[in-house]
Amino acid sequence: MAAKYVLIGAGSVSFTRGLVADIIRTGKEVDLGLVDVSAEALGVAERLVAKMVAARGAPIRLSASTERRDILPEADAVICTVGVGGRRGWHSDIAIPRCHGIFQPVGDTTMPGGLSRALRMIPAMVAIARDVLDLCPDALFFNYGNPMTAVCRAIRKAT
Repeated sequence: MAAKYVLIGAGSVSFTRGLVADIIRTGKEVDLGLVDVSAEALGVAERLVAKMVAARGAPIRLSASTERRDILPEADAVICTVGVGGRRGWHSDIAIPRCHGIFQPVGDTTMPGGLSRALRMIPAMVAIARDVLDLCPDALFFNYGNPMTAVCRAIRKAT
């Protein structure tokens, strides 16, 4: 029986490309579900993954949806690469504190930028975790986004 993996935030093609390359390297038969709230980004990711799978002749069946609840049932593993707010949000996390004399090189984990990002990420990630509990409670759940500690703690407390 094929393992079922779900990538939520698959429109983040750089993360998706690397994760899918790793899955292909295992040689395992996999049902791979791609999820992203952006239909356009999801389409790009789906085409890329289909080309990767075809190029290697990998035993991977691909599905995609902008609705995670359509893809999550019976998943064995769920990997989230969600970045709420995208590049614009990340830029604000750096630029706004800079206007007040606070310089952060990245701003996605600590200080004002990390707090802003946490306030965007936590509600979305808790909602995803609740869907995982509802639809695939035995699945392994991986958070691949920052602020890692704040998000993981919030999920743990909320679920």
